[in-house]
Amino acid sequence: MNRVARSAALVAIAVIGAACAATPAVEVEEANASSGPLRPDGQASFPDTDTDTGTAGSPAPATSLDWASCDEYGIPSWATASTSGWECARLAVEMDGYASTDGLAPVELALTRHRATGDRQGAIVVNPGGPGAAGLPTAWGVRPSMPTELLRGFDIVSWDPRGIGQSTPRITCDGADSFADDFIERCVEATGELSAYLSAPYSAADMEAVRLALGEDRLDYLGYSYGSLLGATYAERFPESVGAFVLDGVTSPLAGSSEGPFEDGFAMFADDGRPAALDRLLELCDATDRCLPGRSAPAVLDDVSARVDALTTDDFAGEPTTVDEEDFRVFVDTSLTYAGDWELLATALDDADGGDGSALAALIADDAALLDGDQPTDGPDDDSPEDAGPEDDGALPDNFSDANYMIYCADFGPLITRWSFCDAMPANVEALGPVTPVDIDRPMLVIGTEYDPLTPGKHAPEFAAALGEASHMIWDGVGHTAFPGWTDCIDDAVTAQFVGEAVPPDGTRCTMVEGITDDVELADGLFGFDRAEAVSWLEDAIEFHGRVDGEVSCLANGVLGADEPGDDRVDDRLVSHVVLDVTSDVAEVTLAAAEARC
Repeated sequence: MNRVARSAALVAIAVIGAACAATPAVEVEEANASSGPLRPDGQASFPDTDTDTGTAGSPAPATSLDWASCDEYGIPSWATASTSGWECARLAVEMDGYASTDGLAPVELALTRHRATGDRQGAIVVNPGGPGAAGLPTAWGVRPSMPTELLRGFDIVSWDPRGIGQSTPRITCDGADSFADDFIERCVEATGELSAYLSAPYSAADMEAVRLALGEDRLDYLGYSYGSLLGATYAERFPESVGAFVLDGVTSPLAGSSEGPFEDGFAMFADDGRPAALDRLLELCDATDRCLPGRSAPAVLDDVSARVDALTTDDFAGEPTTVDEEDFRVFVDTSLTYAGDWELLATALDDADGGDGSALAALIADDAALLDGDQPTDGPDDDSPEDAGPEDDGALPDNFSDANYMIYCADFGPLITRWSFCDAMPANVEALGPVTPVDIDRPMLVIGTEYDPLTPGKHAPEFAAALGEASHMIWDGVGHTAFPGWTDCIDDAVTAQFVGEAVPPDGTRCTMVEGITDDVELADGLFGFDRAEAVSWLEDAIEFHGRVDGEVSCLANGVLGADEPGDDRVDDRLVSHVVLDVTSDVAEVTLAAAEARC
């Protein structure tokens, strides 16, 4: 997978993992759970394995939706090319899907759809989680990595949940300070009557409205993170409408009850998986000489954290020009949610251990560009979502933070007795509760990631057991959620679930990378580029940065030098510097030589 193809997956994870484990007592840091560094590229293309023509297969059932272009739905620059073949529509739903809403304005949901490219079997409706995340960019980012069989047989559909992204009315706090005593009060005042209809059951009713509007007999559903709670809630409320369900990155099944996870008096969606995920990252780093050779990864991490504000960034021309302890903490947390570019992480830590923070600053800048939609060198002084306007170009909706807080209080407000944070939130009559047994025709497939920092894999067997009609799988990886793209073991099971075939036995475990069970071999691949991978990354980076002239394939191969038979290793530090546009001596000299040859 090249740099651009990874970008699509990274954006999706940035949205999926945005704040599932955030504590409302502190300012939400979207970057904490972003998917990792990304080089946004407005001209990027994300070709599907079988859908480059955008040709649709069998027709979808008649619907009440008026599908049209997505041009007016806030397509971010990174997704401009990847939205080829997508349609968008709006669906009006009741403010309260369970009772008469005379006098209440309807909610308008923004939807997106990519039609099946072969013989159509149905539609898979995707929810990104959050809460507060938008479905449209999630679908645009996730679909290119989905298995071909699903793309041929199913429309891929998603929606911006009520109050979020392009759906209206929107949740807003009018720029209120989240640390202020009256923060939620001001949010409620600005958001209006929608404030009383934001808890999970109201979104579940919206899911049923989407199913009906699509004309589907049953809902086939892929729910990530907080979306797993929405899936369980939907199954409780609308059991006869449940089709094939896949819940990935599941929360604690007790979330929504007094027995669920709590931290300092605040209810949480899941236990904290960060310590275990960090331990696993460091363990793998220590297993290979392609990470921090000859040094202890935990010791390096502690040392860099202690002196990070003294690191120089002379070889990085953008912002930030300095990295502080908070920047570094966010950077580390970010790295736990996606292992697909740990090669860059290894170089950044290695350089920082030697006193150079240039690569570290470049990675931090890329995260900011991804999440906020700003280029690293010209972003606003304050990168909070409140400063982003309706044309926000980041992976997260510009009202993400406000929505996260408000939906949190809608779901958990009654459980919080030690603090007054949510006291101003009006009661949401239809309340989130713990996961309960469901009576459905096809058991759900529940997936957990062993070292998930936000929704640790230990919750998967608990969640499946609470549902009753479910089986679970564990991916032995590090990151937030497992599907799609990491391993055929998971991808094949998800495909089987949606096409109606048998899924693996309950409790099946999948290795982090297909066919690799040895930590040394695994770590070598995670922290080091092979030649083909390096060429792909370099080609994309050279074209994006545009600092040297010549045919990009020639330049990329020129950077790597002669291909030695039987030796697939490359200079990881050199490749990382060129990819990140770090102007170290070795990168500049090598690029100049490649340019001269090409």
